[in-house]
Amino acid sequence: MAFDTMSENQNGESGRGSEATRLGLILAAEKLFGDLGVDAASLRAICSAAGQKNISSVQYHFGDKYALLRAVLEYREKQIEPIRKVKLEEARAQGRLGDVRTLLRILFEPYARMFLDEENIGYIKLISSYTNHIRPRGVVLHPADYHDQSYPSLHEAMDLLRARLAFLDERRFAQRADTVGAMFQGAFIQFSARDPKQAFDKYLLYEDTLEMMAAAIAAPPFLP
Repeated sequence: MAFDTMSENQNGESGRGSEATRLGLILAAEKLFGDLGVDAASLRAICSAAGQKNISSVQYHFGDKYALLRAVLEYREKQIEPIRKVKLEEARAQGRLGDVRTLLRILFEPYARMFLDEENIGYIKLISSYTNHIRPRGVVLHPADYHDQSYPSLHEAMDLLRARLAFLDERRFAQRADTVGAMFQGAFIQFSARDPKQAFDKYLLYEDTLEMMAAAIAAPPFLP
């Protein structure tokens, strides 16, 4: 039997109300995971920040904290994928898919735009916390870590970058990718915390950081 989208779920929410609750929890979690760290942000605090009086809302809608984190990653990456696709096709038309800096721009500019255009540092801070403390433990994988068909542009750009840096073995490539990601995240997080009177142009920050990332990831490998 099909149910109308306005039918109620077990918590007494309509279908649309349930989706609004899920989105509220995702956005609240994004901010608190970024501000406090994934491990330190409590489910009670997330529910409160999302305006949910029922502290079991996260368990009901997602299951646990890590499933909620996965939902945040998927929510943002699905928003980013169409933007990345456009940039990938532009680079393809220009014959620039072999250029390291261009490939890094395809991968990272959608994140940068959240701050450059919207002053939203929340997802970048979350990604920093996640990559430093959660991803190394293998608890929650980022969409870049598995070939989900929902993110073809992400995976194509990563594969092209990996091919361009074929002089690196897989382990060293992965380490360098994480390192330049940390450079990107750190640059934007530090910039967002500065007194606006002391900060320099944020677009210059992005371009300068991209230059450093390209130089770092493509540097000749150390040979003992």
